[in-house]
Amino acid sequence: MNAGDTSQVLLPSEERDLSLLWGSSSLDVSDIDGLSDRLSKQLANYEVENIEGVIESEVFVQDILTLVEGAGTQLTESSEWLNHYNLQLTHMRQYIEHIEAKNQRMETIAGNERALLAELQTMASLDIPDQIKLVLLQGELGTSSGLAAANKASIVLSRAIKVEIKGDLEDLLGVKEQRKIIDMLRTKFSERVSQYILRVFEKLAEDASKDHESASGDLQEHTDLHARLRGYLPLVHWIAEMDSQKFALLMKAYSKAFRSLYKKEIKHFFAELDKNIIKEQRDQKAFFSATSKGVEELSKAPPPSPAASSKGMKRRTIDRIFRSALGAAEAAVMSEQIFLCDFFLLPKQDKPSTSALQSEVEGLLAELFEGIVPYFNDLVERADKMDQFYPLAMLVDTDQYASCHEEGPEYSSFMIKMLYEIQMTIKVLFNRFLDGQIETIRATQAHVKQCGLLPFIAKFPLFVDRVEGLRGDKTARDALVSVIDTAYHKVVMALFSWLDSLGASEHQKFRYIARLENYHHFGDELGARRVPALDHYVKTAYEQFQTNMDNYASYLINRNFKPLCEFFREIDALLQTLPPEDIQFQSTHSNQALAKLADKAGPSFIERGLARALKNVVKNLSPQEGLVPDVWAALQQHFEDQYTHYEDLVARCYKNQRLPLAAKDLGSIARKVEEKIIKR
Repeated sequence: MNAGDTSQVLLPSEERDLSLLWGSSSLDVSDIDGLSDRLSKQLANYEVENIEGVIESEVFVQDILTLVEGAGTQLTESSEWLNHYNLQLTHMRQYIEHIEAKNQRMETIAGNERALLAELQTMASLDIPDQIKLVLLQGELGTSSGLAAANKASIVLSRAIKVEIKGDLEDLLGVKEQRKIIDMLRTKFSERVSQYILRVFEKLAEDASKDHESASGDLQEHTDLHARLRGYLPLVHWIAEMDSQKFALLMKAYSKAFRSLYKKEIKHFFAELDKNIIKEQRDQKAFFSATSKGVEELSKAPPPSPAASSKGMKRRTIDRIFRSALGAAEAAVMSEQIFLCDFFLLPKQDKPSTSALQSEVEGLLAELFEGIVPYFNDLVERADKMDQFYPLAMLVDTDQYASCHEEGPEYSSFMIKMLYEIQMTIKVLFNRFLDGQIETIRATQAHVKQCGLLPFIAKFPLFVDRVEGLRGDKTARDALVSVIDTAYHKVVMALFSWLDSLGASEHQKFRYIARLENYHHFGDELGARRVPALDHYVKTAYEQFQTNMDNYASYLINRNFKPLCEFFREIDALLQTLPPEDIQFQSTHSNQALAKLADKAGPSFIERGLARALKNVVKNLSPQEGLVPDVWAALQQHFEDQYTHYEDLVARCYKNQRLPLAAKDLGSIARKVEEKIIKR
């Protein structure tokens, strides 16, 4: 826009309206004056309308101003009311704060009063009633009513002893004097109760000892005695809490009083057991001794049958007596252990522990049952003199009991220790027995020409039967399995070593026969028993049987077909240094020499050799093992393989030459020989 120019720029909306107006007009450019007049008239009309609209809206504006004035008046009134309400709230807040302060002061006063009342009540609890004092100092302990009164008085005294007074009130003279009175009552009551219970221990032990003299020889559990002592349980527990020295003396007194009782009962118990043991006379010779009982006698010997004793009780073998004694001892020990844990507040043994309290349980039981292990060891030693397999049966029994107490719900470290001590004696005796058997095996000399099935090999399955019969179907633990497996290992290795050393100065034929028969018997008998610990030895025995059978078959072939075997054995040696085509130029193995051998080693020669070999097998093998068919089959297979090798050597070393008999024809000759010798 230029300076001094009064024209105004049209707005876009004005331009748009002007365009529409222009477009709707039918006037052309030449009629611009008419258009201008028309627009002026319209503008004038619009201005008139605007003025009229303003005049009409004045009334409405006046109404609005009136409303605004009224609203201002109401706002002023509301402001005055809010100021009044705020003043009221301020007064209420001040009143509430006053009430809260007053309540706080009242609560503080009430709390102080309660604390004071509690301290007064605490101090009042130090005062023990005269009636309670009389019970504590002079009360009767021998009657049920007196015992109940003493228990009640002990509770009152315990509460007084445990009273804790805070602050400087403890230094009050009255409090100190009352404390002295309470301590005096505690000391005198503890002394009275402990002395009385000591006399009860002695009296009960004495009465039980007298009753036992007229009773049977059973090892008693003393449940009735324990039931009578349980009446004093609260007082004993009170002493344990309030006077540890007196409590320790009580435990020692209990052990001293009842140790002599148990000692007498244990001695009487084992003396009665001794009367019911079936006396057995053991064959003093070793189990594997050639002069001991034979195999049939050992396998058919019936176990001793129970017989009636003089008192009408069943007499039993010593191993069953031992098992019965273990059961009785276990019952007595566990009954005593449960009572000791309850009576003397000792921890119940539910798992292995090294705590001092659990060791105290074991120590008390060791004192009470002092000397019981030597009686069991004496049974073991006597059993060993009757039957050296009895200690193994006892080892199985002790292992089962130890397993129950180590892994079962009734853990007892004393029982475990007692059983292990007995097992030490058993293992020493059983190992001594094994060493004796092994020494007997090693020291025995046998002539294999007439031996056949050797006694040691024949008896070993019976040895296994005895051992496994004693173990039964019980699930043995690793320690017992180790003992039995070690025993098997020692005896088997001694047997195998002895068997391999037999006949060193005799003909090899008899060594082969003895080994193949005895290893076969060992494998068959022990394999049928399916003892896992012997599986390895069964496999070894079968391998040794096969090896010795092969050696025996080779021996018979070389002996009965000596010219044939030697000729081709020498060819094998020559082939180590010469090519096959040069063999025929050796003077000892020329074509003429092979032809001469072929004339000699015809079908009749083969038949005679097989017949001699089969007769030798039938003659030397024992019929009990029934190995003739096996050895004969092995011999045929070896000879056929060897003869096939000979045919191969002829084909390689000699042109246009053949043996008079083919390897495939050997089977028919062998069947012919078998029919003549075996089936006739």
